[in-house]
Amino acid sequence: MTVEQYQVAQLWTVVESSKNETGGGEGVEILVNEPFDSKTHPPEAPLVANGEKFTDGQFTHKIYHLANKVPAFIRAISPSGAMEIEEVAWNAYPCCRTVLKVWLPLGLKTVNACGITV
Repeated sequence: MTVEQYQVAQLWTVVESSKNETGGGEGVEILVNEPFDSKTHPPEAPLVANGEKFTDGQFTHKIYHLANKVPAFIRAISPSGAMEIEEVAWNAYPCCRTVLKVWLPLGLKTVNACGITV
């Protein structure tokens, strides 16, 4: 198997597993799946591995909807949007970069030395 054949097989496997996990509004929502280069969907920082710079490949932007993958009590206490993960990825095989973004609200309650809640 050549490197090029492996790259195609890897992309096919990701697409197939995404399709198998998708249904009823759950799973993976693919927003963008396009080639990237220095002008179209370039990464924020260069893709460099072993001193080699990679300037073209496949760009994907996905949202993973996970609400039906967690127990009901977690869904009940989670705010809207907390069960989603946003992914942007640049695949310039063999160099890949994936950035995951999760919305996680944090609450903070402080009590000063006098016992007064702020």
